[in-house]
Amino acid sequence: MRFSSLLIIVVINFALIVNCDTMAADNFAIEFDGDNQKRVQAPHSNSVNIDGHLTMEAWVFPTEATDGGIVVNKENSWEFGVKQNILKAAIWAAEWAWHGGGEVPNNKWTFVAVTFDNKEYHTFVNGKYEASRANKGKIKLTDMGFHVGWRPLHGSEPFIGIIDEVRVSNVVRYQKNKNFDVPDREFMPDDDTVVLYHFNEGKGKVTEDASEFKNDGLLEGGAKFVKSEAPIKPAPVEPRGKLTTMWAQVRADP
Repeated sequence: MRFSSLLIIVVINFALIVNCDTMAADNFAIEFDGDNQKRVQAPHSNSVNIDGHLTMEAWVFPTEATDGGIVVNKENSWEFGVKQNILKAAIWAAEWAWHGGGEVPNNKWTFVAVTFDNKEYHTFVNGKYEASRANKGKIKLTDMGFHVGWRPLHGSEPFIGIIDEVRVSNVVRYQKNKNFDVPDREFMPDDDTVVLYHFNEGKGKVTEDASEFKNDGLLEGGAKFVKSEAPIKPAPVEPRGKLTTMWAQVRADP
């Protein structure tokens, strides 16, 4: 009888896994068309007031080269974008200026990342280390909000194309002069994650922050969800661990 009961539980958990994976199968992103009103915006919080180590990263699909191309922004603190198809960043420590390297082509999904270690910042395109810029010191703190696809100053410098899987962390995740494997799954939040947008809501005006800080973003100015073809799979689903545990119990019982 005990074997039958546990087997039923295993079947139920397996059904939950199949259902969760099915629901997560559709990946969504945010589309921007260059309108300087379209953006995703989260209000200021202490969690995004990072003055030390920093990593900014995202999947991007630019459709037009621009002089702006903001991907993420914490105005007057840190930001990065794709400017004339080159990955660049501005981090206000010793200086506030745009520098970087690495080509990001139009009409193609590309994984881009920027790190800062209080001495230099570094750019990476599709896992390849591209460039560094000396910039010693702590990052200037501000009370500005967090933005995707737009900045509140300098004419907004909007991104044109699609942005998916945005993560900001208060740690250096990728090292200078070292390449890394491009992530093939959605990120799982950890203790160093301060913002993580999957954008998989698919509808509505809010995208949830998967980090513990809940810096949920509001879609403003007509920004909208679209189906994403970024080459990433859904993040692992928690019930899988339950299935493993249950099956171990079943096998252990006589």
